[in-house]
Amino acid sequence: MDNVDIFLLITGIFFATYTIIYGCYLTISGIISMSSLRNYRIKQRLENELNHQFYFPISILVPAYNEATTIVTTVNHLLEMDYKLYEIVVVDDGSTDKTAQSMIDKYNLKRDFKPVRLQVPSKEILEVYSGEHNHIPIVLVRKKNGGNKADAVNAGINVSRFPYFVSMDADEILQADALKYAARLFLEDDKVIAIGGQICIANGVTFEKGMPVETKMSKNPIVSIQTLEYIRSFITSRIFHDKFNGNLNISGGFGLFKKEAVITVGGYDPNSVGEDMDLVLRLHVHHRENNIPYAIKYTSDAICWTQAPFTVEDLGKQRARWHRGLIQCMWNHRVLFMNPKFKAISMISYTYYFLYELIAPFAELLGIIVIGVALYLDKLNVPFAIMIAFLYLGFCILQTIVLYMSKSLQRVDKMYAEDVAWTVLMAFAESLVFRPVLFFIRIYATLTYVSKLHSWSSIEREVLEEN
Repeated sequence: MDNVDIFLLITGIFFATYTIIYGCYLTISGIISMSSLRNYRIKQRLENELNHQFYFPISILVPAYNEATTIVTTVNHLLEMDYKLYEIVVVDDGSTDKTAQSMIDKYNLKRDFKPVRLQVPSKEILEVYSGEHNHIPIVLVRKKNGGNKADAVNAGINVSRFPYFVSMDADEILQADALKYAARLFLEDDKVIAIGGQICIANGVTFEKGMPVETKMSKNPIVSIQTLEYIRSFITSRIFHDKFNGNLNISGGFGLFKKEAVITVGGYDPNSVGEDMDLVLRLHVHHRENNIPYAIKYTSDAICWTQAPFTVEDLGKQRARWHRGLIQCMWNHRVLFMNPKFKAISMISYTYYFLYELIAPFAELLGIIVIGVALYLDKLNVPFAIMIAFLYLGFCILQTIVLYMSKSLQRVDKMYAEDVAWTVLMAFAESLVFRPVLFFIRIYATLTYVSKLHSWSSIEREVLEEN
């Protein structure tokens, strides 16, 4: 064998192993996750609804920058939460529009001169306003611009009164019963320090009093493909990793945290692009290194609805930023790489993110190069390569369709007959078009990591429908 033959043999073994492990992971995690969802639903039908008189007091932190047109709508949704004890804290992060004034006028907020205890770092807090609406406390924090969500959330942590807090974005809808279903995990296990919820795509969804009433899939292909992607990601990865306390990320769209634990690790890191994942990784490392019992949980019953990009340009901005944030988080917490000290978090969760998220685009690039070299040297078994490609394509499409159908196992998600054929078409489109586009986006994000790490581009939003 010459050097080229040896190279092709080694890379062939690598890709066969790489693909088989990925396929096995997806299959096993999918089966375990769907089984868990089914068991949750059976348990829910057999037991009475958990209606108790004791509620964990929760602060809902809403960082806002130039959100004058949407902030009142967001707060109005939050005022409809099916929960007894919570406050709403809006953090105006140095807006240049009328975000703060629209809050003051709408809810008749008054200047609050109580001192603020600075427990985590943030830019200077200029003013605090407070008031009530239907006996629900509303707080407005005006601060100097920190340039990122992390700094704004830290300011909210400093001002908030309650020992638990939710961090969410200003353009999202927190489902009315989300707090109730998330907080019950604190009742079930006193070691829980953080809870992540299900993130769903809000584009095209109609809401009434904070609850979805019409959830048909958007006919915008870009949005539809992201809907399938979110379902697959949250059902396979989050539920499976939850089985061994191995979730490495709680989406910025909805996370419920024990404030004391977050303060202990210094709050959110303003220098981190992936501040949500960074916080969860620091919580894991801190508790493991100090042998402190803890649990970071996930529940598909606590749902937050977020708007997805609906143009290729905006999708590229979002995913490039996400990938740069992933690179930063993985590098900053490289102590977790193949470290038996951290057990399954290192050997399963971190390894999965490293192999199939971080270096995946370069594994794909290597595959393209190898196929090109083999084809040029007439060393490629073309019929066999085509067969493998079709088998893998079929596996990906079948997995996406099956996981979409598992929506019926989720608590309030409805299935629509007219969506099934569209889902099959979008499953093909995702594999044949969307993933190649993501490949180029992630390659670009990696190559521009240093120059564009802290760059930020706004994304166009749609107006959400409400009855």
